[in-house]
Amino acid sequence: MNSVKVGLLTIGQSPRDDVVSEIKPLFLSHIEILETGLLDNLSPVEIKRLKPEIGETPLVTRLREGSQVQLSEKKVNSLMPGVLDSMKTKLNVSVIGVLCTNDFQKKQFPFPVIFPFDYLNFLTTHVLQIKILGIVVPLKNQIEMAEKKWEKDKVIVEVKSPYGEGKSWEEIAQRFIQEKVEAIILDCIGYNIKDRQEILSLLSVPVFLPRVILATAINQLF
Repeated sequence: MNSVKVGLLTIGQSPRDDVVSEIKPLFLSHIEILETGLLDNLSPVEIKRLKPEIGETPLVTRLREGSQVQLSEKKVNSLMPGVLDSMKTKLNVSVIGVLCTNDFQKKQFPFPVIFPFDYLNFLTTHVLQIKILGIVVPLKNQIEMAEKKWEKDKVIVEVKSPYGEGKSWEEIAQRFIQEKVEAIILDCIGYNIKDRQEILSLLSVPVFLPRVILATAINQLF
């Protein structure tokens, strides 16, 4: 079978070894992964200019050397179409998966672009018909955004950065149990399979990991 080129776009810097090394074995054998970062060609000064201003929605991502950085959703949104078009043209990929769980204001692209949010939202809304949803986000100032983004009868949000310390999974699971959540989304591409396994072992509801959902969605196309 001929190989298929698949692009993965991080809103940080590539390569995302913390993500791609874990999901690469999940892809079909004939899929070739090509990575690009939204910040790859930007200087430290230019990256600083992308930080969220007061009142702007923050997104969190990772730089190449491993540090965490916050970016303005609005500014990321403005950069993304150009980078996606460039990836398609220069890398000649058949599909692009976005390594971010944000609900971006998407324009129509003349090629397939997979946003994990769309699949997660479909699963929880139309397949499982979840009324009480548990969400884990990296930052405290993302709580309100998460509550609006998922639009369920009740959204219970906990905070734990995938790139640093925070609450234990036991503490988070306990609150979700008390609130009787029906499913959980680890709402950042930075959460890994071990994170999912840890919280899944403490609960009896589905726990969705965006990086795995993304890999599964891409496989279905080929």
